[in-house]
Formats: sequence, C-alpha cells, structure tokens
Amino acid sequence: MAELLSLLMPAIGWSLLHFVWQGLLVGWAASLALQLLRNARPQARYAVACGALLLCAALPLAGIIWRVLDAAGGAPAADPAVLLMAGSGMLDGSAVAVPALMDDGWLVSWQYLLQRQLPWLVLLWASGAAFMTVRLSLGLMWVRERTLEAQQMPNAHWQQHLDRLALRLGLERPVRLAVAEHLESPMTAGCWKPVVLVPASLLTGMPADLLEALLAHELAHIKRHDYLVNLVQSAIEILLFYHPSVWMLSRHIRNEREQIADDLAASMLGEPRRLALALSELDRFQFATPQPALGAQGGNLMSRIKRLVRPDSQPLSWKIAAPLFGLCTACAMLYAHAAPQPPAVPPVPAAPAAMAAPPAPPAPAAPAAPVAPAAPPAPAVPAAAAAPAAPAAPAAPAAPAAPAAPAAPAAMAAPPAPPAPTLSSDATTARTPGRVRMTFGRLTMNDNAKDAYGIRRGDGYTAIYSGRKDMAELSRLENAVKGDFIWYRDGDHAWLIKDPALLAKVSAAWAPADALNLQMKEHNKAMEQHSKAMEALGDKMQAASEQSERAGRGLQHDKIDQVARQQEAVARRIEAVARRMERSRDAGGTDREALQREMDALKTQMEPFKQQMKELTAEFAKTHAEVAAKSAPMEALSAQMREASKPMKELGRKLGELGREQGRLSREADRTVRELIQKAVRNGQAEAMPAPKG
Repeated sequence: MAELLSLLMPAIGWSLLHFVWQGLLVGWAASLALQLLRNARPQARYAVACGALLLCAALPLAGIIWRVLDAAGGAPAADPAVLLMAGSGMLDGSAVAVPALMDDGWLVSWQYLLQRQLPWLVLLWASGAAFMTVRLSLGLMWVRERTLEAQQMPNAHWQQHLDRLALRLGLERPVRLAVAEHLESPMTAGCWKPVVLVPASLLTGMPADLLEALLAHELAHIKRHDYLVNLVQSAIEILLFYHPSVWMLSRHIRNEREQIADDLAASMLGEPRRLALALSELDRFQFATPQPALGAQGGNLMSRIKRLVRPDSQPLSWKIAAPLFGLCTACAMLYAHAAPQPPAVPPVPAAPAAMAAPPAPPAPAAPAAPVAPAAPPAPAVPAAAAAPAAPAAPAAPAAPAAPAAPAAPAAMAAPPAPPAPTLSSDATTARTPGRVRMTFGRLTMNDNAKDAYGIRRGDGYTAIYSGRKDMAELSRLENAVKGDFIWYRDGDHAWLIKDPALLAKVSAAWAPADALNLQMKEHNKAMEQHSKAMEALGDKMQAASEQSERAGRGLQHDKIDQVARQQEAVARRIEAVARRMERSRDAGGTDREALQREMDALKTQMEPFKQQMKELTAEFAKTHAEVAAKSAPMEALSAQMREASKPMKELGRKLGELGREQGRLSREADRTVRELIQKAVRNGQAEAMPAPKG
C-alpha cells in the first residue's frame, strides 16, 4: 500500500498540474467551436460541450495511469538528497545519474520546486474536492428530503395529466408526480424511478395550460436522462474544480440542456408561446447557484423566452477573439518547440563515468546509430567565356560563371556516449567534511532526519543513513573504535553497539541485498565492456569523419574562384571593346583596325585562363571522388554500432528489474536493522555517547 501511494501521489500531482494548460487548450477549442455553431441546433452545441468536458476528465485520468505505469515499469527518479550531495562535492569519484535534470536550466528549478511541493498541492486539491463533495451531498440530501415529503401529497388529477403527456412524448416507464410545500418551481429527480416535484403554490396559482407546459419541459429532461448526465457533470466539476474551463463548459452544457428540453416540450405542445409564457411566470424563482436537480427555471430564463417567442440568428461575437488568440499562441509555441534545430557536431564521446548507485539504477537507452554521410555532389563544369561576334556586330560576351563549389562532406556526427554503467552500491566512496575517505555500500543523506545510523563491517560501511554532521562523527569513530560496530543517533542522544550477536543479525538482514549487489555488479561489468566496444567504434567513426573533412578541405575552391574572377575581368574588357567597335562602325570611324587588334589581344589573354580553369575542374573532380570513397566505410561502422548497441537495451532492462528488487530488499533490511537497534538500546546492549552537535 505504501508503494502504491508513493506512485500515486506524484502521478496525481503532475497530472493535475499538466491539466492547467491542457484544460486551457480544450476550453479554447470548445469556445471556438461553440461560437462557430452559435446558429446551429442546440443539440450540436450540447454534444461539443459534453465531449470537451469528457475530454477534460480523460486527460488527467490518462496522465495518472500513464505515470503510474511508467513509474512501476521504469527506474525511479534520483533521490534529491543524492543530488544535493553531488552538488556539494561530497561524493568523490562518482556521478549522479540525472544529467537531464542538470541541463534544463530554470525549467529544472521549477520542476524540482514543484516536485517538492507536490504533496501539499495534492493535499489542497483533495481538500477542495472533499468540500465540493460535501456540497453536492448536501444538495442531494435536500432533494431527497423534498421527495420524501412530496410522497405524502399525491395528486391524482395532475398525475393523469402527466401520464398523458408522457405517452405523447414517447416515455414508456412510469413517472410519478408529487406535490411539495417548500419548493419554488417544478423539478425532476431520480434516475431509475423519476419523480416530478411540483410546488403546491403552482397547482393553485398558475393556469392549467401553463403548468402543463412546465410539466412537458420536465418530462423532456426525463426522456433524455438529464438527471444522470447532471450527476456525472457534477462529479467532473468536483474533481477538476480548480480549472475555469470546466466551469465554462458546465455552464454551456446546462444552458444548452434547457434549450433542448424547451424545444422538445414546445414541439410536443405545438405552442412555443405557451411555454414562453409559463417560463415568464417563473422569473421570480431564479436561483443563485446550480441545483442538484433539474428544474424548469434552469439556464437564462429571459434568453430562453426570447428564443421561444422570436428565434433569430446571432451575429459573430467579439468573444471569439480570446479562444482564437489562445489557440494561435499555443500553435506558435508548439511549432517553435518542434522546429528542427541545425545539427551540431558533438564532441568525441568521453569514457563513461562511474556513477553512484541509486536505489534502482535507470535502464539505459540504446544509443542511436549514426548515419553515414551522403556522397558530395559532383562539381559543375565552368562555362567558357564566349568570344565576341564579328566586328560588324560584336556581341558582348557573357562573363564566365564560376563553377559551383560542391558542399564539403558533412562532418560525421560523433555517436552518442554509451550509457554509463551503474556501479553496484558496494563500490561507492564518500569524502566526509574532515576529508577522511570512507567506503560504504549504501548511503542515504538527510540533514533533517530525526535519527541516523551507520554500520561498520570489515573494512567499510554496510549502510549509512545520516546527515553531514553524522558523517563527521562516523569519520571520528573510524579511527577511535577498533573492530565492527553500529553507531546510532536518535535526536540528541547517540549510542555505540559492538555486540557480535547483534552485528551477525544485522549482517543476515543485509545478506539478500548484498547477494543482489553481486548480480548487479556482474551486469555492470558487462555493460562496461559493451560501452568500451561502442566507444572504440565511436573513435573509429570520428577518425573517419575527420579524415573525410580534411580531404574535403583540400578541394581547390579558392583557386577556382580566383581564376573565375580573372576571366570575368577580361570578359568585361572584351565587352567594352565590342561596344567601342559598334559605335565606331555607326560613326564611320577609322580606328576599327586598332580596336580589332585590341580584341584579338584580349582573346589571346583569355585562353590561358580557360586552360587553367579546365585543369582545376579536373583536379576538383578527382578530389571529390576521393572524398566520396573515404566516406563509404562509415556505413559499415554505423552498422557495427547498431549491432553493438542491441545488448545494451536488454542489460538495461535487467538492471532496472534488479534495481527495483534491490530497493525493496534494502527497505526491508533497513526496517529490520532499525528494530534490532532500538531493541538493543532498550535492553541496555548499547553504550551511550554524546551526539554530534551542529
């Protein structure tokens, strides 16, 4: 039961918190749909509002189930005490298995703060839900009292009227009519045996045809099972009372429900105006709060009367802007969050670091296999400069286009670092404030704990449950006490236990957990071997990627650009001479021969550049082919990396199972050890000593 509660509490808390934004999205979408359906039948708007309210109930419920199953089937989160130890440098030579928590910045701070406040948030929610439950229960009790009171006052005449109306409406089950004294308007109660409660004042003070219209309205509620739907709606309001979207949807559901009942009653009577007149007589019976039973006065009476007397279309309201703006903002944030980021070249994977053993090590995910780089595109052959036409009509030659430089082959992304193997808890070392190194099997730090203990066995500590001041005391006892011992602190009192029989019982209590530690150590060694193999493959892939990158840097981009610029300069001069020759021909000038000689000289000057460009292009293509050939082995390395990562998933799953079992055995051993220690203190087997101060 305790484990189930430990799973349910954070699951409920996080699901309720996430429903804050989920409920806003559902509410905005429903408001937009209701505005678009403002002139449709009320049944359509009723279906939209009911569907949105059911979705509001399903989202947190699904979140709770998913989080409970995820917590039960996966590794538990790291202990906040371990995080504090890692941040303060108390753990030496080990890393805590929570890299994701340390990389999310301010978001992580909020998550950690909320995680600590979850019990209070769940308690506040439970208190509010309990208050709402009491409120609903009182309302149901009030309805039951009115029903029991009305059963003593039947009315045969109006019962016959009610039966005829029920037959006309198609109701096959019997509906009772009862007269109540302390009631302000007709109402319906009951799911399986419905009852229509009628105030005694209406039987004598309202015309019979108007009262008949009100009874038809109540029978419409019974035909649609609105009483049961109203109870489900009230239950959702109780569970999600803190969200305004739920109350907005409930208000729409109640308004549309009354309009649907009005339509059914008016259709059966054939006189909408008679029902409108009957409703106008109930205007003085308005309630300030929703009632637990369904009454004819529900909803906005004046709008219902106006709709029955003169139905008209409603124009588009400015209220549509709020949900539309909210949905657009949510879509923009979702797009910004989901937009792909440009790939960055990660560093070479580092050697896996040893990790401090949490109570249940997380199951490492299999690393993603890197993708081999695509072969770079073939270079484009540069266009040669076109020679100008005959001097009679010289055409300006096009400037030679510089060859398109192919993109250098992308540097191969280094494979992700393989999961760090989790060392078993008997291989952890801590440094106390006095800088005395102590080896222990299990460590739980809690500076606010009322009690603490440490078990010295052999050349290390089997378990330590303490705060920082207790660690200093244990480091002092490390040198002052010879042999095995148990140190125990309860508030401001401390004891030292050296009884061999008690120490043997303590060792027996930890024996199952120690045996499981050995299994975890073997699995950790296997994971470390696989990690080293994957690291070696990652080094090979990184080396191949760097080699391809160096080859790509050898492409003659700069030389090709330089020759292209020189060709362009000569081409501009040829174009200028061609324009001068054309003007000279039009003016009948005598310098045509000099211009022709200048043109021939420029053509001769262009030829070396064309030949140089041809050679550079051939060299470019050759280097390009070498780069593509050197990139080919990356595919084989990627396949090897994928094969090497497969065993990691199975090992991680086994480690997760062993970690959960180890946590269970450790809790049982801790409970047994505490009972043995307290019994030894009561029996006088423990030696009293001063407790650490500060």
